[in-house]
Amino acid sequence: MDDEGMTHTNPLTRYAGVLAGLPAGPRLMLTAFLALIGFGYLIAVANIFSHHANADGNDGLSIDDLRAVYSGMDVPAGAGAEVPSRMLTMLRGEMRQYASSEAHFTVLEGWLAKGAPEAGLEQGEGKITPRRVLILDCMRCHALSTGTEIAKQAPFGPDEFTPDSAMLVRFTAPAKSKSPGVVRAAPQYTLPRLILISHQHMLAIPMFTLAVAIVFMLSRVPARWKNALTPLPMIILVFDFSGWWLARVAEPFVYVIAAAGGLFSAVLGFQIIAAAVDLWRGPPRGGPGMLGGGAGGATS
Repeated sequence: MDDEGMTHTNPLTRYAGVLAGLPAGPRLMLTAFLALIGFGYLIAVANIFSHHANADGNDGLSIDDLRAVYSGMDVPAGAGAEVPSRMLTMLRGEMRQYASSEAHFTVLEGWLAKGAPEAGLEQGEGKITPRRVLILDCMRCHALSTGTEIAKQAPFGPDEFTPDSAMLVRFTAPAKSKSPGVVRAAPQYTLPRLILISHQHMLAIPMFTLAVAIVFMLSRVPARWKNALTPLPMIILVFDFSGWWLARVAEPFVYVIAAAGGLFSAVLGFQIIAAAVDLWRGPPRGGPGMLGGGAGGATS
């Protein structure tokens, strides 16, 4: 083939079959890579369910959980209704990991949901009271006597054994809402937390997304499919990451987050499976283009 003919060859077709033409060793390596990415992503999805499924106070993952995490939400006020507060939001979010047991979490969550009444500090389940949970799980970081940075920003008491209601009220009082009869729960991802997870995810996820896309481009999936599906996960990530931030100022962006997450999972999963299958389909008739002998080969 002359240079002009090569110039007009579609690379997505020209390099199709390269994967199956590789020696067994590299194919095993690529298969292991795809398997690790696939299972790793499934674990990441399980982590989302584990951390966010109860964000709105109800079991199961729903759009309200995303709303509670990224945007904040209005909750009806009234007798017997849950009283959302900054501390309750933090406990259900990033601070849940510091509850030393499920019983401790349940007692503290229940107390905060009732509005954190001072009289309720001594009322719990047996020996487990909100005061005891605060002392054992919270005061080691939030007591002023510890001198920690978090204690300076969010003090719960003067020392590790004295939760102070006057200090706690800053974090247990509900936020006001513009709508009558409701109180506003702040986003569970505080600004520093959102900056942290954005930095972690934006530097990591696009890297393996790009690697999977390159392997997928070398598969024998029809060129028009590859042309459409190869860039899709990276474009979806732009919408997903943007939604995290935009949902703080415009609640409907939580739907963008939900849609982007589902679509990214589906397309990435297809790319991984298609590439893994193509690795072991056997070489194409005539051999892969870049290895010579094919109709679109570089040596023809």
